[in-house]
Amino acid sequence: MKNFLKLSFAALISFLLFSCTKNEDMAVLTSTTPSSLTSSKSAIVLSKDNAANEAVAFSWTNPSANTKIAYNNQLQLAVKGTNFANPKNVDLGKDVNKISYNVQDFNAIMLGLGLPLDGSATDVEARVKSTVYSLDGSATELPAPVYSSVLKLTVTPYALVSYLYAPGAYQGWNPPTANTLTSATSNGIYIGYINFTDPNSEFKITPLRNWDNSYGSTGGNNITYNGGDNLKAPNAGTQKLTVDLNAMTYTLAPYSWGIIGSATPNGWNDPDTNMVWNDTTGMWEITIALVAGDIKFRLNDGWDTNFGDDGNNGSLEPGGANIPITDPGTYKISCDFVNQTWTKTKL
Repeated sequence: MKNFLKLSFAALISFLLFSCTKNEDMAVLTSTTPSSLTSSKSAIVLSKDNAANEAVAFSWTNPSANTKIAYNNQLQLAVKGTNFANPKNVDLGKDVNKISYNVQDFNAIMLGLGLPLDGSATDVEARVKSTVYSLDGSATELPAPVYSSVLKLTVTPYALVSYLYAPGAYQGWNPPTANTLTSATSNGIYIGYINFTDPNSEFKITPLRNWDNSYGSTGGNNITYNGGDNLKAPNAGTQKLTVDLNAMTYTLAPYSWGIIGSATPNGWNDPDTNMVWNDTTGMWEITIALVAGDIKFRLNDGWDTNFGDDGNNGSLEPGGANIPITDPGTYKISCDFVNQTWTKTKL
């Protein structure tokens, strides 16, 4: 009996020691130290002339913890003040602590963030998002990603614009005066606006303002280079023409900005008084007689897309306030709905 008790006691001690050892081996993640992020420069001015040169390099350290863990990192870039609500994310993978960008690639990212192309510098923020994993690749108990400190930059991008042209029956088949299609980032997708004077109006697409080369139709919405038939706009009126040289397709859709309101000839009733696209200035324009009252601008005679001017200061806001007209008369009104500005001049 005595021997049995001794053996039982020894077994109990061994079990307790083993349990303590296992608990020590199973370290629980209780704390992390955020990583730090640095860049090779903080004021970045981008120029098309230096497209292949290095624009900026980012380096960072991984966060540390009280136990062994691994990280997947993601570089995040966002406009200051957006709280990284819609950042540009770059997956970096494991065991990577540096990345560099040439001017062309970094400029493309900045254009994707919507930075202005007026030559001004914009405040941009960068950080590293680290997702924590155990060394065998499974997730740890860390409840949320770990973020580095925020790095502050100023960036001046450049416009990477390219053009196509659309000579056709609407303007006498004259390439030098044809309407322009623009690709703001040279991504192969071009957009322009054309007022087709007649239904089934024919046209072609040219890379330059001449007939040396052109794109024609192969049926449906498909196009080909230096071949095919004339393209055709089934409906008269202002159309938005989109050409995708990646997919070799084109689309046409009714597209017209107009003025509505108590100051206009038709009041707040449909249809709006349509504006005219000026391909030279890139503005929607109209000369119109207005009475005392209010106006707003609408797309395609609908309220889904409309602009007002909250401060009546020449800055357009989506869904903004009615614009007062206090001095009746004839006005020339010009609108830039891309940059959201407008002017009126009494004639």
